[in-house]
Amino acid sequence: MAVSEKSEARVTSASTSPLCFIITTIGGRYFGFEAEYLLGVRTSENGEFLQDQVVQGIADQVINLAVRLNVATEGRWDRTEGVLLGAGKCRGYVLVEKVHGSLEVHPSQLLPLPPQFRGPERGWYRGMILFDQSVALVLNTAWVLEEQLGGVMAKTESEGTESIVALQGQVQSKSQAC
Repeated sequence: MAVSEKSEARVTSASTSPLCFIITTIGGRYFGFEAEYLLGVRTSENGEFLQDQVVQGIADQVINLAVRLNVATEGRWDRTEGVLLGAGKCRGYVLVEKVHGSLEVHPSQLLPLPPQFRGPERGWYRGMILFDQSVALVLNTAWVLEEQLGGVMAKTESEGTESIVALQGQVQSKSQAC
């Protein structure tokens, strides 16, 4: 490897790699999900996913973040999209009103939460990014899949396999690069 190739390799390190997010709307607010945890998107024309989704023989619990985040929604949505997230053995469909697409940003563009976020919500979000003349709150995938982590923990304790701490670490330590 030539000297110029070595310096070029340093420039493309993980700290300068862009971050990728899937931008969605829930209750008229923008939320971002880390793209590296995205397993798919599913649309329901009737406005709801009433039960856990089964894809390729795997049941994925439906997660209603509007309820968990106490975000008011205007009644029944005409069309609902489910964002399938997964980390390790944990998977879940997050109900969203709309998926706007992906957004790639430099790590410095992931803004910290303002001081008003003082309580447990500091664990719900990773930060904020600018999107469409507004702000999208970036959700913490470990928090979103928290209930699934608990279910996996109960199952793995009975089977004597990996612990919830290992699974949460997997979500939190995964590379930020797309």
